[in-house]
Amino acid sequence: MVYGRNIRGHDFRGMFCAVLTVNSKVVSAAIFRILGQDIAELPQVASKSCHQGKGYFQLLFSCIEKLMAFLKIRSLVLPAADEAESIWTEKFGFKKISHDQLVNYKNTCWEMMSFKGTSMLEKMVPKCRIKHQDGQADTVSDVPIQ
Repeated sequence: MVYGRNIRGHDFRGMFCAVLTVNSKVVSAAIFRILGQDIAELPQVASKSCHQGKGYFQLLFSCIEKLMAFLKIRSLVLPAADEAESIWTEKFGFKKISHDQLVNYKNTCWEMMSFKGTSMLEKMVPKCRIKHQDGQADTVSDVPIQ
């Protein structure tokens, strides 16, 4: 993924890695890719076992979500293992993608990653709000991009 190659029909270009460090040590990481103007995927995430359950990934996910909002990404999708599906749905607000919607996504975003034994989940990205020093707030769509 680092070198962005196309291997056996899988296109790994455009992958980014977000990392959360504490005291210069990596505690949580996520790989994401923007698949178009409206959709991004989060195919792999990990937290070091000794740091699980401490809220580090929630913090990292919050930063990723804010980045997606700022970039005007509408939807974030991910493949969830059966044993992790409830964490994504209950803690992070994801929902299962309907079969028809999944077919639609795969037609427009053919490079979307999926893994055997996973369910595809989706979350609408909340709009980004920017606060000014005078206390006024704008949604990101109201702010010109320079």
